[in-house]
Amino acid sequence: MSYAALMAIMSGWLLPGSLVCIMVVMGLSLTTDDFRRLVHGRRALFIGIASMLVVPPLIGLAMALTVAPTPALAVGFILLATTPGGMLSNLFTDMAKGDLALSMSLTLLLSIIYMFVVPFYAHFAILHFLGVEAEVRVPLGAFVWDIFSITLLPAGLGFALRAWRPGFALAVKGPVKLAAMIVLFTSFGFILVDQIPTLRANLGALVWITVAINALTLLAVLALGRVLRLGREQRVAIGIEHLMRQEGTALFIAVSIVGNNEMSLPMIMNTPIALLFVLAFVALARRGVRHAPPPEAAGSVAAA
Repeated sequence: MSYAALMAIMSGWLLPGSLVCIMVVMGLSLTTDDFRRLVHGRRALFIGIASMLVVPPLIGLAMALTVAPTPALAVGFILLATTPGGMLSNLFTDMAKGDLALSMSLTLLLSIIYMFVVPFYAHFAILHFLGVEAEVRVPLGAFVWDIFSITLLPAGLGFALRAWRPGFALAVKGPVKLAAMIVLFTSFGFILVDQIPTLRANLGALVWITVAINALTLLAVLALGRVLRLGREQRVAIGIEHLMRQEGTALFIAVSIVGNNEMSLPMIMNTPIALLFVLAFVALARRGVRHAPPPEAAGSVAAA
């Protein structure tokens, strides 16, 4: 089998299949209690959603307009900045002693919202930065349907299966997730091999722009949380949600819908960089918890 045929299988079958499995796993993880939780802590939830819809896209757009080395990478950085938080954010929020209920609510609601807004971000970014619409024919209606059919429908199927057969859903959740992650990271490897010339020419820019997007986003949302007087646990949850992203959706848009492997490099680069940011943030958050005075002592100091 030729290399071109392998790449066609990867972009046409393996990558979409892995994303479908990831969305099914997300659905398998949901119960009706998760939706009921959305009515609690509405102020922090609203702030988290608003910041996710505004702060990262603005930072990604600024980077794309000013320092992105190629038009395809500019679109990639916008795709990266407009992806929702991933399920791992819940795990890291729990490790950091953050507001786990808020984290789960943000992941759930933002995943649903982004299924509708990401096609518009991506469509107009492609037309702006790649310029010639004739070369990238991505009709908006088909774009929306492609993303909807590979995200919301599988997630809904997983949710229905969890409600109908909870025992079976929990049994298959782990193997399906493992298979999806193996296929996804295998796809990463194919793309990296395919894009070695672009990586050699732009590796430094890819690294520092990705680092800058993560650092600026985290600093902005933490400052916003302080200004709006959110609690430490809520700031931790929102901060981690902005770091741990669902790169698979953006990767699918770049590789399987648009057919541009170069566009996917920011998402691949972000995976290890964001993980390092999250691990450092979790360590600092846990250290802050250990050094914080107990509630009784804080109350005594306040009374004094």
